[in-house]
Amino acid sequence: MQKKPSFNFPIVLLLAAAVAGLFCIGFYRLKIDTDIVKTLPQSDPVVSDAGYIIMNHPAGDQVVIDIALEKILKDPDVLVEAGQFIEKELMASGLFKSTGMKEIQNMVPELIFHIIKNLPVLFTEQDLKNKVKPLLESKQVNNKLEENYSRLLNLDGIGQSELIAADPLGLRNIILAGLSHLFPSQNAKIYRGQLLSSDGRHLLLIATPIASGTDNTFAREATKLIKKLSRMLNEKYSSQEYKFTLTPVGAYRAALDNEIIAKRDIKKAVLFSIIGIAILLILAFPRPYIGLLSFLPAVAGTMVAFFLFSLFNKSISALTIGFGGAIISITVDHGIAYLLFLDRHHETSGRDAAKEVWAVGLLSTLTTVGAFLVLCISGFPILAQIGQFAAFGIACSFIFVHTVFPMMFPSMPPAKKVRSRLLMDVTGKLALTGGKYKAWAALAFAMVMLCFAKPVFHVDLKSMNTVSKETKAAEGLVTGVWGNIFSKIFLLTEGSNVSQLQKKGDKLSKMLEHEKVSGVLDAAFVPSMIFPGEERARENFSAWKNFWDKKRVQELKDTIQKVSVDLGFAQKAFDPFYNAIHKSYSNSDTISGDIPEKFYSLLGISHNKNPDGPKWIQFLTLTPGSAYNAEAFYAKYASSQTAKLFDPKFFSKRLGDLLSSTFTKMVLIIGLSVTLLC
Repeated sequence: MQKKPSFNFPIVLLLAAAVAGLFCIGFYRLKIDTDIVKTLPQSDPVVSDAGYIIMNHPAGDQVVIDIALEKILKDPDVLVEAGQFIEKELMASGLFKSTGMKEIQNMVPELIFHIIKNLPVLFTEQDLKNKVKPLLESKQVNNKLEENYSRLLNLDGIGQSELIAADPLGLRNIILAGLSHLFPSQNAKIYRGQLLSSDGRHLLLIATPIASGTDNTFAREATKLIKKLSRMLNEKYSSQEYKFTLTPVGAYRAALDNEIIAKRDIKKAVLFSIIGIAILLILAFPRPYIGLLSFLPAVAGTMVAFFLFSLFNKSISALTIGFGGAIISITVDHGIAYLLFLDRHHETSGRDAAKEVWAVGLLSTLTTVGAFLVLCISGFPILAQIGQFAAFGIACSFIFVHTVFPMMFPSMPPAKKVRSRLLMDVTGKLALTGGKYKAWAALAFAMVMLCFAKPVFHVDLKSMNTVSKETKAAEGLVTGVWGNIFSKIFLLTEGSNVSQLQKKGDKLSKMLEHEKVSGVLDAAFVPSMIFPGEERARENFSAWKNFWDKKRVQELKDTIQKVSVDLGFAQKAFDPFYNAIHKSYSNSDTISGDIPEKFYSLLGISHNKNPDGPKWIQFLTLTPGSAYNAEAFYAKYASSQTAKLFDPKFFSKRLGDLLSSTFTKMVLIIGLSVTLLC
């Protein structure tokens, strides 16, 4: 009767409990970070600024829903009703704190009255010369007054008399034109409080969630809710044969896709690798169940590495767990080598098997651990984390093989079954045939392949996240209808209070106005154009007074008087506008005002999410022009220390260059390290 293998159950149970306990401690201490941006190197200012802006931008949490009507209608009312229905249901779900354009729409009338009241401090000298002066020509004045008169006769002229009296030339429209950045598309239009596309077939609904947009719990609930609302909407209009398609996009979809795809891929990788290795182990070992224990060192090493990593770090990237775990899995070779010496046709002991593989495994383990630890000096946070985690796991796995396995199997009786010769014969022939010619052939092959070793790093913000085909299609549809956010440039300014933001805005206004004139930018809006700081307000007011000299004012009055009498306007109808022209301030007056809090969200002003940074931040959205040069533009604004800049295309290029240089540097460092250690 064959003697059974000696197996030390008490030691095994004790060690299993210890490893599980260490893993639980590490899991409790570490925060798993799913934010890819945080893993990027912060030493490069372009990458650092981009990460800071992405982290703080309020649009990052928003959910955008495109509601498309498959049947082209002349009357968009049905589409608007569908939007109102979805808005109501989103708010009723308790997942969102605001939806739609109502908040912005309610602010616009107040903003218009603010502009009219403060016309004398809102125009620069260049604006007055290039934009206001052409409106003073007799023909232009005549056309504008006729337009105003027609509007008063129509229903849409109700409540317009005060605006026309204070601004008969429509100067407010020059200022309001800068607010076009608030709309996702230049061709979009607001109808009954909803944002419609130019073709009238799409409605854009923007919703702000209560929780973070990248919270996977919210992402799952929001996905279920939108699918449910799509069914409800189509059922509601089924009798009228209208069919709607809801296409939601936002960070929540990417976050959910990342989780689903990562879990699915990990399951596939683990399943396929286990099946493949298990087949090889069955072929290689006389007692296959012993060969399957080769997985234990890698598993235990990964669990203990989690604990050791927590001693030096507060968080671990999800990418580190995935890549680091995959790297640690190569240590299954240590277990296989040990167990091959243990499971033989004659009696063996655990200590003897450990001695057999010690000399072979020690040097390779030291070089591997050393090479991965060198990644800690790469300057790339994710590489440093992966290197540290993998080094801990590989070292712990090696220690497990040479300490725990001998205790688990103090002795091993001879195997009754002879191991399969097929695998051994094939590997033996591959290893022993060819002699010195194999080395020369390998060297020649390496030299040939070196000519093709030119890694190209493709870095695209739109493809940085692992997302499903459905999400990519949804993003493509929304981008095609409403515009591409990745064609914009984002500036961020910071301050301890809103007044500081105004001062920085004054400085940026001058710089950006020059960029528009030179063709570097096509469009740029700074809140200082509506709410100037003290210095800009005084400069503008001085330009206003100089512009409206006696001759120009009298000519304008004569023209308005002639046309207004013919149209039937009252004699003193435009006195409020003349009062604005002659307005004056004493030296002690503060001619600029604070920005009302109700306009903060409209103007991109919000609290800073970073507790260590200034209290307030403000986002500006710019459109590059024909003369735009990303590198020169960034250098100019970064050196001014007025704002942080994020240009998605420039960021992608810089990140690609950084990855390339880091890859080259790491190859050299690891190669040199392995050479020295050997």
